[in-house]
Order: sequence, then C-alpha cells, then structure tokens
Amino acid sequence: MAKVLYRVYRPSTFQEVSGQEHVVLTIQNQYASGSLAHAYLFTGPRGVGKTTMARLIAKLVNCQTPQGNEPCNVCSSCLAITAGQTLDIYEIDAASHTDVDNVRENIIQSVRFIPNQLKKKVYIIDEAHMLSSSAFNALLKTLEEPPEHVLFLLATTEIHKVPETIISRCQRFDFKRISSQELVKRMQGIVKEEGIDVDIEVLEEIARHSGGCARDAESLLGQVLALGDKQITLDQARLVLPATQRVLIESFTHALQNKQAAQTILLLNTYLEQGVDLDYFISDVIGWFRDRLLDAVSTTPTSEQIPFFQYALEQLLRAQKESGREQIPQLPIELAILRICGKESSKEPFESQKKEEEPVLPEVTKTVFDTVPVLSLEQVKEKWPEVYAQIKACNASLPLIMQSCEVSRLDGDHMDLGFEYDLYVQTVNQEKNRLVIEGVLEKVLGRRFRVRAIQSKNKPEQDETIQSLVQEFGGSLI
Repeated sequence: MAKVLYRVYRPSTFQEVSGQEHVVLTIQNQYASGSLAHAYLFTGPRGVGKTTMARLIAKLVNCQTPQGNEPCNVCSSCLAITAGQTLDIYEIDAASHTDVDNVRENIIQSVRFIPNQLKKKVYIIDEAHMLSSSAFNALLKTLEEPPEHVLFLLATTEIHKVPETIISRCQRFDFKRISSQELVKRMQGIVKEEGIDVDIEVLEEIARHSGGCARDAESLLGQVLALGDKQITLDQARLVLPATQRVLIESFTHALQNKQAAQTILLLNTYLEQGVDLDYFISDVIGWFRDRLLDAVSTTPTSEQIPFFQYALEQLLRAQKESGREQIPQLPIELAILRICGKESSKEPFESQKKEEEPVLPEVTKTVFDTVPVLSLEQVKEKWPEVYAQIKACNASLPLIMQSCEVSRLDGDHMDLGFEYDLYVQTVNQEKNRLVIEGVLEKVLGRRFRVRAIQSKNKPEQDETIQSLVQEFGGSLI
C-alpha cells in the first residue's frame, strides 16, 4: 500500500516550506516585530502549502518557547496542535459548512470566549470561497474587528469567488506553483529519509507530472516507493506514473509539425480513449514545444522553426484554458490543431512582412495541396471532396450534415453553404461547428473564409405548399 507521504512529511517549520519564501519571510518579520495581522487570506493553486502555512502560523503564535521566529515543536502547545488535540484551533472546511448557521455556531458565537489552553484561538477556514453569500455577510463584522485573542486564516483556490468586502479585511498572500527544482530537492530529502535510492530522472519525471503541486508530487512519489525496491529506475517508475509518456508526445508533435491535422486529431482521441488525462497530456506537449523553442533560440536564433514553435505554443495555451469549459473538452485542442496545421502551411502568421520582390496576389492564397490559387466558386467546388474528407476525419457528427451541403455563394472572404433542412442550417451556424468547418476550409483552400449556413431556395414543392397553407391559416410548423 502506498505511503501517504504528504502527511508524514508535512513541513513542521517555516524553513521546510518549499517555494513560498515571500510568504515565509513576511510572516516571520511580522511576528518578530509584533505586527501580525488579525486575518490572513492565502490564495493560489491546490497543494502548494496554504493550509500548511496556516497551521505553522497557528503553532508559532501559540508556541511557549519559539526558536528564532520558528515554533519549537516540543512544547505542550506545539504538540497539542500537531496532534489535533486542542479545542482552540478550529479547522473548518467551507465546502461542507457553507451555510450561515455553521458560521454563527462555529465562529461568531465562540470568538467571544477566551482560549481554553492556548494564547490565541485560531480559525483556519479552508476552501473559503465555498461559503454562501449570507455566511460571508455574517462573518464580515467579526472578521473586521475580532478580539485580541483571535486569529483568522482563510485559504482558497478561487480568489475571484471571495467577496471584495472579505478580501479587504484580510492581509492577502498569493502562493505560487512550486518549481520543478524545488520539488526534486524536496523529494530527494524524502527518499533519503525512507532509505530508498531513486534515480534523479524519476524525481524529475514526477515533478514534471505534478504541475508545481507538492501534494501531487509526494502522492506520485508514494506510489513509486510502493514498488518495494531499494533502488528504483525510470523504467520501473513508469509502471505507476501517469500514461502521458514521451513516446506519445513525440508521435503527436511529429504529426503536428508535419501538418497532418487528421492524423494529429486521431492520435489525440486515441490517447484519450486509452485513458490518457487530457490536461496532463497537453501540458506535456506545451512543455515539449517550449523546450524546442528555447533550444532553437539559444543555438540557432535564425531558425525557421522558431515562429512555428511560438505559434503552436500560443494556440495550445489558449486551447488548454478553454478545454475545461467545453462539453467536449478536446474540441478546443482539435480546433487549435487545425489552426496550427493550416497557418503553418501558409506561413502567414509567421511572416512579419513579405519580401519586396514577392508579388502580392489580390485576395489569393495558395492551397495546402498544390499551387493553384483559389479564385472562383467553381474551384472551391472542385476542392470540396477534400474539404468533406477532412471534416469526416476530425469530427463525428458533421459529416452526415455536410453530405447534403452545397456551396451556393462566394463573396470575398464570405462563403454561403446551402442546406435543404432548417435543422442543418441551425446546427452548422453554431459557433463550435462553424469554427471546425472554417478551420478545415483554411487548411484545404489556403484561405480563411467566414462561413454562413443558409436554407436552399430549391426546396421541395411540397414544402412551399405547406408553408403557404401555414401562412394562410396563421399557424406555425413544429
């Protein structure tokens, strides 16, 4: 069974906290000068030490024999807090105590009474953003003017959900993601204590997967150590590390660099079906492109690959932010793939200016597959089988609709697509579907078109008869 390392090796002093030196230094200086605030608000990603910092402050302000702005960890107060055996430290999980009654019962009514054992009563409110509006309102007055024997420590991962009235009454600290170097250093100390020899490549791989979260890093390390060997190599560690491995990334990025949009999208969806975590995978792909970009900049600053790496990073970063909000999480990534492949092939986003001697064609761009300019409606129709094939390769629902599509009008950068049924028109005009089609058109035709779906004029005669009857009798079709 994997050991819960992040509990066993939770920092017991400020010096042991990783990656949050700006918070540690300020808190210790405030304590030394006797100017600690009455309420603190810690915000930042999960697993970076917010609750740990709150517990250390609770120890420090109650320690009977502090050592150089650090809790001693041996006095009765420190031992009681570490063991969770004191009634003067209140740890409240706001996620399960959201209503106003809990705030009144657990905080407002109890702050009036002096501590039972310790110097100060400390209220640690975790996931503070989960409190209801009425609970926040009830807390306001107490938070603004608490008794001298009370200290509030709030922690949240979503600061934007905390009311400004609460934020203004607290001293705010922003916690940052922990660097890979800091995580590796911390894990080296842990494996030394555990008496196990773990290759540095394993620790670096764990740090890369953890995304700056110490808790995730120590959780993964615990799984690796559970393998039971006294010496653990990267090959052994891969048995338990997440499936997002370098071979998958290299296959994906190779297809992307070669402008194989359909193949890249197919690989992405295949990986997801095999259980690869989308966010982990895209983070690793972004890291891969970043490494290539930095290598290119440092070794060959004039490399033609630099603009491509830069553009790919911009598109993937934007898509990664959007993927969590979509009903189909991989859709923004798929659209980014289409943009990367299409844009890279035409070179347009990477050229700051065209050469003076290069002729500029009026409203003409070369296609991906040949050098024939796309100028007319007839040429678009000739290319339509390729458009349809690309849509079929990257989307499951659109091909059935696009089978009945007719390119009815081409006006500059605007393209009208005709459909017999109004349902098809509404479906294609949905932004997520329209963007897919526009991305494929750009890839095949070499130009960006603004697509609009319209209902074909050559509707069946029966439809016209029905419509006239509907109008005559003032009804509507359902």
